Amino acid sequence: MNKVERYSRRLTWFLMASLLAMLAAGCGNWKGSNPDTTAPTVTSTEPANNAGNVPLNRKITATFSEAMDSATITTTTFTLTGPGAAAVAGTVSYTGATAVFSPAINLLSNTAYTASITTGAKDLAGNALVNKYDWKFTTGTDLDNTAPTVTSTGVVNGATGLPVNRTSTAVFSEAMDPATINSTTYTVTTGSPATPVAGTVTYTGTTATFTPAANLAANTAYTSTITTGAKDLAGKPMASSYSWSWTTGTTLDTLAPTVIATGAYGATGITTPSLTNPAGFTGMDLPTNRASSARFSEPMDQLTITTATVKVTRSDTPLVSVPGTVTYTGTTVTFTPSANFAANTTYTSTITTGVKDLAGNPMASNYSWSWKTGAAPDVLAPTVISTIPADNANDVVIGTNVAATFSKEMDVASITNQTFILKQGLNPVAGAVTYEGTTATFNPNSDLTAGTVYTATIAGGVNGVKDLAGNALASDKVWSFTTAVGFPAGQAIVPLGTAARFAILSNSAITNIPTSAIVGDVGVSPGVRSTIAGLTAPEVTLGAIYAADDIAPPGVPAMLIAAKNDAEIAFLNANAAVRGTPTPLSGNINGLTLVPGLYESGSSIEISPAGILYLDAGGNANAIFIIRSATSITTSATSEVRLTGNAQAANIYWTAGSAITLGTNSKMKGNLLAGTSISLLTGSRLDGRALIQGAAAGQVSLDKCTIVKP
Repeated sequence: MNKVERYSRRLTWFLMASLLAMLAAGCGNWKGSNPDTTAPTVTSTEPANNAGNVPLNRKITATFSEAMDSATITTTTFTLTGPGAAAVAGTVSYTGATAVFSPAINLLSNTAYTASITTGAKDLAGNALVNKYDWKFTTGTDLDNTAPTVTSTGVVNGATGLPVNRTSTAVFSEAMDPATINSTTYTVTTGSPATPVAGTVTYTGTTATFTPAANLAANTAYTSTITTGAKDLAGKPMASSYSWSWTTGTTLDTLAPTVIATGAYGATGITTPSLTNPAGFTGMDLPTNRASSARFSEPMDQLTITTATVKVTRSDTPLVSVPGTVTYTGTTVTFTPSANFAANTTYTSTITTGVKDLAGNPMASNYSWSWKTGAAPDVLAPTVISTIPADNANDVVIGTNVAATFSKEMDVASITNQTFILKQGLNPVAGAVTYEGTTATFNPNSDLTAGTVYTATIAGGVNGVKDLAGNALASDKVWSFTTAVGFPAGQAIVPLGTAARFAILSNSAITNIPTSAIVGDVGVSPGVRSTIAGLTAPEVTLGAIYAADDIAPPGVPAMLIAAKNDAEIAFLNANAAVRGTPTPLSGNINGLTLVPGLYESGSSIEISPAGILYLDAGGNANAIFIIRSATSITTSATSEVRLTGNAQAANIYWTAGSAITLGTNSKMKGNLLAGTSISLLTGSRLDGRALIQGAAAGQVSLDKCTIVKP
């Protein structure tokens, strides 16, 4: 062996010995350079802390911020006690990130209980809860005998062009038993005969998610199904299976989600801000018991919305998170502190890049905003300030949605099919409940029955709807209305979604010959600021001008994308959706009187010069008119659309496959949804909206005109 070989062998022995010494010295729990030392937390519970009127046959659940060691989730670490701190007999199971305590027998009526998770509960790295976690609730007098339903899905039935890397989601009307949400009860299939798609199923909150094992095939039809094997926490199965179908496109979703609005957006105080108008503050300090909320630009993967990714810290202790729970509903996340915030203190809310959308895209960067508390909690109960239809309204269109607007911003998690109910007599109406801004909406699954009395109820009290400070509606809000007889079949409202905030929403450009007058927001996307020509801020009142490349206020590009997507859905809904048998129209419609319903032309529609078209609602302020053309709609010079019988511009939808043109000094009423372009000639006036977001959408052209958003 020569000198070089001896040196090489000694060097090898030295390196091996050094590595073994390193492993022996400090790597007994070695998992790489960043071992998991973060303690798990309880992010949400069912029932929620201080809940009342809990059914006697319900199971109790706790959801953690991360996967736990199931061997540590037992009847020793998850307990339930009743009167006199007596232990309740039961069993404990663990699925996903949720622990379930199943009482051996029904709970006692009108009784206070305390559930506890001890520090014996540990995550997969052996980290224990830092502190014991307790929550309390009180039972009612009844059993839960209501079958759960699917209230919404990540995509609407029949949707097309979906990204091939998108997951499938379903939201239930109530919390479900996570052990019953699995690859047997939630499936995705394709082809004929139906071939199962490989994937995994997860469940948290009220949302089930099916994640395919690989990207889906392009331009392919798929069907998701939830079977009756899915059960709620009282063991009640769904009454019937629920299926919805969609078709993929050819692209991946690679767009990072963003936060588009918060409940305390960069300000020191608010009264009742709207999530869609986060700058609406008055300088009043935030109540000490108010939750912190944020809205995303798109639906998110609920498993990534935890206390590890959604945090609140004090300004004087920025590294110490405030204890609390996190809930996620729709596209809104809410952080509720375990105890009131300190008075007259500045806090910072942060959402980290750990949150992901349904395609697995994380936020590009952390998002933080700061706010300051006042001296006192908010103890004022919310009220319902208006309803649609109004109480005792008659001749309500059978396709109407039912809505209630509150006096302040509400906890979106409390707005459900259990707290917003529509009945015909004693029979509940099936439908989906959504919440936006300060308005809750009940959308029936099908048209209501003509000539029938319906009763809507918003639940109050301890088990009813609550505001962001936890104050409940003092008592049930109940109102009734009667559907119309004698109108044409009736039409459902065209869902404008977030596009409703805009007076103008264009695709590629907006051109203007000054001076025009616009009341409401103006937006262009994907068009950038430079594509807006001639329109200046002083011409826009009660709104602002937004473009896809704006960097302030934060979240504008994502807000525009969401509105653009909603406007395109509205265009397809009005222009192409099956809505029953339409009344045919063609050519010049001058001099006609139209009653509520659907009107359709296979060619162009026009109103001749100085002509008048009457839209008569027959006294029904909720009446819906949809007038659609396969090609174009034109109103000639000095023509007019005149409303009678309490018809409302907000309930009128004009939709054209190509262009809509308003002639010189003409007057139009209603929402314009065009496929290619919208032009308002000199002196024309539109009481409505100009939304252009079809597949071939171009620009909106203005010439000394007026647009007033309803």
